[in-house]
Amino acid sequence: MDKPHQNILLFSIEDLNDWIEPLGGHPDAITPNLSRLAKRAAVFTKAYSPAPACSPARTAALFGQNPWETGVYENKHKWHHHYPKGKRLSLIGRMRTAGFETHGLGKVFHVNKPQFDYEDWDSFPQSNSELFPPISRLAKTGKFGPSIDFGAIPDGDDLYDDANTGAMIAQMKRGSQGQFWALGLYRPHLPFVVPQRFFDMLPDTVANPPGLGQNSFNPTAEAPQSGLSAAGKAYANSRAQFRRIVSRTGEYQDFLKAYLASVAYADYLLGRVLDHMDETGLWENTTLLLWSDHGYQLGEKLAFHKFTLWERALRVPLMIAGPEIAAGRYDEPVSLIDIAPTLMAVAGQPPVPQFSGQNLLPLLRGETAAMRGYAGSVWTQQSKEGLAQTALSLRSRTHRYIFYWDGSEELYDHRSDPFEHDNLLAGGTGTARALALREEFMALLPEDMAEPAN
Repeated sequence: MDKPHQNILLFSIEDLNDWIEPLGGHPDAITPNLSRLAKRAAVFTKAYSPAPACSPARTAALFGQNPWETGVYENKHKWHHHYPKGKRLSLIGRMRTAGFETHGLGKVFHVNKPQFDYEDWDSFPQSNSELFPPISRLAKTGKFGPSIDFGAIPDGDDLYDDANTGAMIAQMKRGSQGQFWALGLYRPHLPFVVPQRFFDMLPDTVANPPGLGQNSFNPTAEAPQSGLSAAGKAYANSRAQFRRIVSRTGEYQDFLKAYLASVAYADYLLGRVLDHMDETGLWENTTLLLWSDHGYQLGEKLAFHKFTLWERALRVPLMIAGPEIAAGRYDEPVSLIDIAPTLMAVAGQPPVPQFSGQNLLPLLRGETAAMRGYAGSVWTQQSKEGLAQTALSLRSRTHRYIFYWDGSEELYDHRSDPFEHDNLLAGGTGTARALALREEFMALLPEDMAEPAN
């Protein structure tokens, strides 16, 4: 088999929401390198995760199928519960079969060692773990594990994201051909711990999250959850203890700042890769696709996690740039399941029947009629009794619809309500137009849902 001429770089950033400058999110976000990439990329302004958690989102993206097709709904469900190892069924494995050398570093699949498949990779050095003494007052309470912490470390201290980025840059040699590189950054995943200089970039007081729903954060406020059913509140309140303690310790502002500092740190590492591509001429034959596995909420609807089906938890950065890709912005709703078929098309490979996602290259040619027209997402959490509480969300160009396990619903019009404060189906009622839209969305819900992959 002839070695492919082009290279592909799959660059993922963990828990990066839509606060970045190219998506117009948070006014204090410092993301010049994401903006730099956006200037030469196709930017999908309405890209959504199929599930607001690492394992189901990454499985969906790398195998090109929705969670309700695979049964991988939660982090406890692993991709190899559904796909057998050693068969090269993932995007990476298929690229290796197509003749690419595949080299990975960092968090690509969820949890490296248990989900590692040697058949997919020519090389994948494992990262070392990081341990920090408690930094925040919240962490020092002992109520949470060491992974839920935030704050600065000295500028001389390196994280494994630094090491992985440096190692990937060394792998990306001038004149490379037929290389598939996958680099996964851990930040801005918790703990929000990065060197001090990234905190110093930010103002002393950072702005509240856009769409917070209150002037200053109050964990007992009722307004942010008005219009939600008991099911919606259950999703928002699954980390209620965290929000109470972070308010009690007076560290809400510190938590926001630490997330933004972590975003700035991830952006800096992207800049190192972009500099290297500029210096080595790799842009001449390399396509870069950047994505995040899901978003993150920092107090919106009182939620402090990613495990919901609202815009902040599901909307993600997605950009693709390369020698055959024209820069532009595309408002069509797309999903992470579209990554695999798109990159296979970039590589000149035939369509894969396994992939239920859509190839996005026709969209870049203006063929919007061929697109799906919406992005679907699902989340399952366990009740106190151990029962699965599952909900589905659909996002069109203009609206978001959510259907919960108890039959309650939400409908938001993003043209007038971008932060989803006004549920048009609150209390089980709605205008004639809202009820008509509800019927349209219900017709798009999956008819069958795979059993959880255990």
